[in-house]
Amino acid sequence: MYIVMKRNIIFSLVVFFFCLTANAQIKVRGTIVDDKNEPLIGVNIQEEGTTNGSISDVNGQYSITVAGIDSKLSFSFISYKTIVEKVGNRTVINVTLVEDSELLQEVVVVGYGVQKKSDLTSSISSVKGKEVRSMNVSNATESLQGKVAGVTIVGAGNPGGQPKVLIRGFSTINLSTDPLYVVDGVPMGEGINFLNPNEIESIEVLKDASASAIYGSRASNGVIMVTTRKGVEGKPSFYLDMHYGVQEMKNPYNMADAVEYAEILNTAARQAGYPEEFENPASFAGKTTNWWDAGIRQFTPQLNASLGVQGGTEKNKYSVSLNYFQQDSFYQKGGYKRFTARFTNDYKFNKYFSAGFSLNPRYESWGNPTNWSDFDRVDPITPIFKPEDELNGTENEYSVYSRSPSQIWNPVGYVHRWNQSNNSYALSSSAYLEIKPIRDLIFRSQFSIDLDTRISNTFAPDFVIDAAHEFQTNNKFTRNKPTYRNWSLQNTLTYLKTFANKHNFSFMVGNTLEEWNSTTLWGSYEKMPNNSDNLHELDAGTVNPQTGGNSSTTSILSYLGRLTYNYNDKYYLTATYRVDGSSKFLSKNKWASFPSASIAWRMSNEPFMESIKSVLNSLKLRIGWGRVGNQNLPSGVYMSQLGQGYYVLGDNVVNTVYPSLVKNEDVKWETVEDYNFGIDYGLFDNRLTGSFEYYIKNTKDMLFQKAYPSYSGYPGDAKIWTNVGSMRTKGFEMAISYNDRWGDFTFGTTLNLTTFNVNMTELTGDKDPLYGNGEKTKTIEGEEPAFFYGYVADGIFQNQTEVNRHTNNKGQFLQPNAQVGDIRFKDINGDGQLNADDRTKIGSPWAYMTMGLNLNLGYKNFDLVANFYASIGNDLVNQNIQELYNAAGSGGKVNKVSGLLDMAWHGEGTSNYVPRLSTQDHNENFTKFSSFYIEDGSYLRLKNLQLGYTFKKIPGVNKLRLYIAGQNLFTLTGYNGVEPEVSGSVLSFGFGGWTYPVQRIYSVGVNVTF
Repeated sequence: MYIVMKRNIIFSLVVFFFCLTANAQIKVRGTIVDDKNEPLIGVNIQEEGTTNGSISDVNGQYSITVAGIDSKLSFSFISYKTIVEKVGNRTVINVTLVEDSELLQEVVVVGYGVQKKSDLTSSISSVKGKEVRSMNVSNATESLQGKVAGVTIVGAGNPGGQPKVLIRGFSTINLSTDPLYVVDGVPMGEGINFLNPNEIESIEVLKDASASAIYGSRASNGVIMVTTRKGVEGKPSFYLDMHYGVQEMKNPYNMADAVEYAEILNTAARQAGYPEEFENPASFAGKTTNWWDAGIRQFTPQLNASLGVQGGTEKNKYSVSLNYFQQDSFYQKGGYKRFTARFTNDYKFNKYFSAGFSLNPRYESWGNPTNWSDFDRVDPITPIFKPEDELNGTENEYSVYSRSPSQIWNPVGYVHRWNQSNNSYALSSSAYLEIKPIRDLIFRSQFSIDLDTRISNTFAPDFVIDAAHEFQTNNKFTRNKPTYRNWSLQNTLTYLKTFANKHNFSFMVGNTLEEWNSTTLWGSYEKMPNNSDNLHELDAGTVNPQTGGNSSTTSILSYLGRLTYNYNDKYYLTATYRVDGSSKFLSKNKWASFPSASIAWRMSNEPFMESIKSVLNSLKLRIGWGRVGNQNLPSGVYMSQLGQGYYVLGDNVVNTVYPSLVKNEDVKWETVEDYNFGIDYGLFDNRLTGSFEYYIKNTKDMLFQKAYPSYSGYPGDAKIWTNVGSMRTKGFEMAISYNDRWGDFTFGTTLNLTTFNVNMTELTGDKDPLYGNGEKTKTIEGEEPAFFYGYVADGIFQNQTEVNRHTNNKGQFLQPNAQVGDIRFKDINGDGQLNADDRTKIGSPWAYMTMGLNLNLGYKNFDLVANFYASIGNDLVNQNIQELYNAAGSGGKVNKVSGLLDMAWHGEGTSNYVPRLSTQDHNENFTKFSSFYIEDGSYLRLKNLQLGYTFKKIPGVNKLRLYIAGQNLFTLTGYNGVEPEVSGSVLSFGFGGWTYPVQRIYSVGVNVTF
């Protein structure tokens, strides 16, 4: 009986504790949505004080078993306010998370720190990574075109090409106009072509000197700051972005066929008084050689694929990404390939110490032939290959092509011979240590290094197409191996403090040390035993060995500081100061200082604005001033340098050494002083926002490489670097955005406008004009730099009477060699003769205004993005006219545009633009650079159009978006050349020729997160 009672007691206790446990545990479920009632996927649900947790599924639903009625559940999600709910007796807890306004208070990256956008006192524009990723490009800066006021971007059509970027025009005429690129706080050298655009979190553009002066001597052209994706707290989140597209290359010209070509040349010969070249042009009917289709592909592929993961804990955050990009050229060979990886880790040891690193290994390969113009220029009568009866059986594979009488080398044969590879093996790495020894004080030290080894191999085979014109006797192999090693060390100490909840103060001091090293080795050898691939090595050559190499090192040591103050979110002050010492200058000019200051007044926070704040939500006025520099000239300009050449002495060729660069110990920094005035505003619950800015940039001590005076005794091509004068750039920029939502429909649009006006205010010394591109551009005091400089074409002589009337006051012909149908040139200075003194300003390459219009539409799961870009008021030089409309001179026998017989003057009233056809150009219709070549370069282009659909409720997938897209779908322009997006150096800007065109791209893509 005792045993039975004992068993009953034990059983009763087990049942009691089981019931107690069962009563304590509670299973809770529910749905989590946002303030738009959309389910939130991946929300973290955590039972406070335990490791018990769960996440919401694709429908926003969750379930979790908690300890009891006293348990508390924490609901957290990135960019949303965390909510804590006590369970109590509930088994269903539905939650609505709202966006955290403080987290959403947009933070922008500034030099050596971050600031809330609302606290900015300078001119800084920010573009989020989502906008960058909306275009499929190899270089992220191209996706900024039309999206940032004050930034002019000229696209690059060639595979892997680097776009031309001008921030508020330009501030130098001879040095690089490229902005400084800073990636995750590290200044980079040659742009960001190496960077995968899918890895970008945001891009900030520092446009005025009050923002960029913190970068001192490298910031005169503005600064583009790139922040890449980093690890985030939470479970691993994977993403896959992939697109595949085809590029379309259309012939920019409708070229003459064989019959029309023969008729054009016959007409030109006949009108010059010579016998016709072709007896029966009609006999060429059906015999036109289609060079274009033989060498140019109409459609070529482009592929971009990225895979990445982000995740981590409160202490340890990580990210890993891989990217492969491939863009083929429209030739039968060549293109651009890039493989990049990125690894980041940020670790917080405790409240005092944190550290992190990033690694970015990458491989790039590029190169393609450059003779695509020849497929249009070569005559359409010559066949691609030699006829059988011209072959003797001893030719190698490169010698079977025909020679063209147009003097254009056989373009198909050229591409066949082209054999070049350019490869880059690089690693960028950065590591930082952050220490917070006391509250509000932060010490940060960051070291970065960029290693880049490049190998370029070029093989030119031997061949004989024509022994007098188109041949190479010896094959030749060349290898070039440049190596670059750049490093930087940055140390900053920042103190942040708020007093009485109104006085917000920060102070930063620091120093940086940067060094750039380059080493180049090259060699070449000729006459390998044959042209086979396995003999493309220097050791295989037998004659004419050549080698060379050089190295250079430059460095900058800097000290910097920044003070910011904000009183009650109404009055703002920012001041910076930087001192740079550069190894490119001697001690007396080595150091330069770059101060800046800016203030802002948030008027909307004043009491007197309360009555209209429901309409005018925000209004801020800004004023900024600063000074930045440009030391981007070659090293060692304060030393004389020797060049190498040769001279024929009797029957011998002897090597020579001569002074090529004359030293200038007084050369000093080029500096830019900048003033900026801005207004930021927001209306109607900030649905309508915008800004307006006016700026003035004054450049002084501009650096220029001038020819040394011949009377000095130095050779005629000796150069000297010197400070030549001053320049002023001014303009305005405007950005206006409207964003709204009506039920399931969302709408957003942004319009921005930019102008810049440049004037050369002073040329020092002898005040001689500065010329560019063979005296086709001119720079003088009181005018814009590099305006087009030439003769004024005043129509066509329609009859002999007009020719006879074109005389001076003595009755002498101004153009004694002119005939009816030739161009009439103006005697600008009225001295009664036509000569070089009659050249004048005939156009400007600088746009009066650039514009961008960006549309974002959404309806339920659909989204549509459209980006437009326009350049207005600039002129371009159509250099192709010289050959395609002209039958005289060295290019007289190249092919011509179809319809030229009707376009060219062929009788009174038939044309007042294109002169008569002739094999002789005694009037210099085409050899005189004149307004005949100048065309309106304005254009409007649809840069990007993308339609997407997002699937939200797929098990195991957080988001799946499919899209179709088109880039450069149409262009409206009056320019008759190849491509209206034309760049160049400042003194040669706007010369359009056979520019590699920006192509249409049709693509499909997918974005997945899981």
